[in-house]
This record gives sequence, C-alpha cells and structure tokens, in this order.
Amino acid sequence: MNLFPAKRFREWRYGMFIHYGLYSILARHEWALCYERIPFAEYRQLARRFRPGPDCVRDWIALAQDAGMRYACLTTRHHEGFALFDTQVSDFKSRRDLVAEYVAACRQAKLGVGLYYSVADWGDRGFIDGPRKHPRGWRRFVDIVHAQLQELMTRYGPIDYLFYDGCPPPKTWDCAQINAAMRRWQPHILISSRCGTEEDVMSAEGHTISDPGKLWETCLTTNRSWGYNSGDDDWKTPRQIVLDLMTCCHNGGNFLLNVGPQANGTIPAPAVKLLKSVGVWMRRNGEAVCGTAPHPFDYADQKLSTSRGRRVYVPLHYYHGPQTVVAGVGNRVQAARLLATGRAVRFRQVGDRVFLPGLPRSTPDRLLPVVALDLASPPRGVPHPLSATAKYD
Repeated sequence: MNLFPAKRFREWRYGMFIHYGLYSILARHEWALCYERIPFAEYRQLARRFRPGPDCVRDWIALAQDAGMRYACLTTRHHEGFALFDTQVSDFKSRRDLVAEYVAACRQAKLGVGLYYSVADWGDRGFIDGPRKHPRGWRRFVDIVHAQLQELMTRYGPIDYLFYDGCPPPKTWDCAQINAAMRRWQPHILISSRCGTEEDVMSAEGHTISDPGKLWETCLTTNRSWGYNSGDDDWKTPRQIVLDLMTCCHNGGNFLLNVGPQANGTIPAPAVKLLKSVGVWMRRNGEAVCGTAPHPFDYADQKLSTSRGRRVYVPLHYYHGPQTVVAGVGNRVQAARLLATGRAVRFRQVGDRVFLPGLPRSTPDRLLPVVALDLASPPRGVPHPLSATAKYD
C-alpha cells in the first residue's frame, strides 16, 4: 500500500456517506425494491421522476464541511443498478452526471473523494440467475461492472477511495483483475476489503471494532436507514455521534456517517440539525479528532484517548466534575487544558494517576468535554496493577 494515501486516510477520521438513488423517491428505505418485491419493469419507471434539485450536491458537501468532515463517499450505484453517472454501458442512469458534480464539489471544498459502488444489480437477469444457471448472462453482468468501474476511475480525475458493496464471491467476477486495473488508473487509490479480497481498508458496518492494526472504517446511519425513509424518526443524538466518532478515533479507525437525501436531493432537516450540532463540537474539539494517533497509553488508561506527538486528548465520557482521575499515564504531565474553553486546568499527579481537581463542577461541553494533557515525553501506558499481578495458581 502507498503510505501517503494511508496517512491521509487516517488524518481524515470523519466523513459523510451519501445514499441517494431511485429508492429516495419511494421514501421507504433503500431496499424497497427487494423488500416489497416490486417488479423491476415497474421500478424502472421511477427514473422518469428522478429530478435532483439544482444545488443539492453542493449543499451536501457544504453540510459536510460545516459538520467538520474531511471526506465524503457517494453511492454511484446501489443494488438497484441505477447509475448516478453517465455510463455508456447501461441506459438505466441519471440524466445528470451527479458523480461529476459531486467530485467537483469535493475538490472545491478540499474534501477527500470517495465513491461507493455496488457490484450487485437486482435488475440484471445474469446477476439474479448466477454464473452456473446463466453463464452468458453472468459474463455480460461482469463486463458491465468492469466497464462502469473503469468509467468511474478514468473520467473524474484522482479518486481517493472506493467503497465496495453487494459483492459476490471475488473469483466469480474477476475482482482481483479489476482491482489491479484500478490501481493502474488510480495509483493513489485506497480500496475497501468489502470486495472479499485483502485490500486497503477494513470495514465495520453498523458497529465499531478494536484496533486491528491496519486501516479500518465504520459506517453508521444518522437514524436507522441508509436511504431516505419517511417513516424513520429514530434519529441519533449529537452526543451519540460524538461518542461513536471518538470511539473510532480511539481505536484507530475512521467514522463514515450516513445521510439519506430525499427525492429532490434535500437532506432531511433532523439530519441537518444533527450534523450541524456535531460541527459546533468539532470546531471546539476537532484537535482531538483529525490527524491524531489512537490509544496513546495502549488502553492502559481505560478511557477514550487520542494523541498528537506528546499531547494526549482524553474525552470525559462520564462527567464527574473535579473528581475526575485519568490513570495508567506513564509520563510526567506538564500541563492540562479544556478544549471547549481553552482554559488551563489545575492538576496533580501521583504515580500513574492524574487528578483533575481544577475542572468545573458542571460540564463545560454538553456533548463531550475533552481534556488535553501535555506530556514531558512520548505517551507510555502503565498496565493496571490488578491485571499485571494477578495469580491463579
């Protein structure tokens, strides 16, 4: 793997996932075609009603910027098979090349460019029947997939990240072959391992994981749906999002947060409010997120933590006012301050325990206060004495 793209990906930490397609018109979840067993000939007619608003793509990226996000990832084609770009190998596509608009908006905003592509295609008979039942149809399906991936990788300039979905077993669609070709067309691209082969970025959909020692990313929804669902009012709170973000950073991963625009491309108001609230937090505390290293005390502190050089960031998941103690710190602490206010915090250190009696009694940040500790040397964790000395013989 090229080290520069990997370093850049880690520095981003936080991005916007955008699920948009014909399912947005139905407003009943991105799997409506499958769940409701809609005849595909009927579903295809939705393409006539697909009319994204003129400024919707720019609005998505402006919101991502406001939320403190550093990259984005757009569904160029979901399992429905409808392309949001001007593909030459299918007539099932948007009249506007939304991928071109999206890439241009990302570049103007200096956001990393990610493209989602579903290999699955519920409207393709060859895919539905499979390679054994319909080998010629399957070959045609694979050729279309390869051609569309080539279009995405050769028409829009540098692409930073490819997020795969809906992938059959890799050998059945010559996955290794097309991935090798994409690396020739895009020498600095990072590819998701969701294709079934060992690639650059591990994926954890709907949950977070501990540090696997390589690039990884979780993707989560703002409510419970990926595509627009008018009946889904189960919106997450800003605090939930911030905690998920810091958990990913603590474990060395990225956080890709999804929005599902409505039929005209407008992001639902509750999602906008949610992302803007997180953006306010990011403006105060983003120093603890983007460009940081994970778990600087090797998990010995038993709290969420990130670092940059000799500065360590400790989000206070539960706020206890001036009774807070950070343990497992194997360095001399030289200074402490609150990111939310910028004010210095009084502290005292006893061995590996850092007491923070100078914190205010009420939380200085209602979402998640973060304390920055400046250390005299690179971070080093002290193992917990109970686990380090336990004997069972």
